Amino acid sequence: MHAFWVVFENGHKGCVEADSAESAATIGGEVVGAKAMSVKSLPYPADPRINKHIDPKYGVTPSFCFMPEQCCGNTACPQRYSCTE
Repeated sequence: MHAFWVVFENGHKGCVEADSAESAATIGGEVVGAKAMSVKSLPYPADPRINKHIDPKYGVTPSFCFMPEQCCGNTACPQRYSCTE
């Protein structure tokens, strides 16, 4: 499961956990009720969360990314020190 930062045509934006960017756009669009305009990868889940994937063994991954609009488009944290440290 991957985290994506999705921006919708109604101005709403948030993190969607999905297997692909296409799935993130679909899932987010169903929850928000608007078409996804932009879908970019995130290194970690972030708030606000549009959905939360619950792993049967580990539960929900915390929202580690604190600057999703600056970090979106990256698959690893671009900060000198990641927000998880």
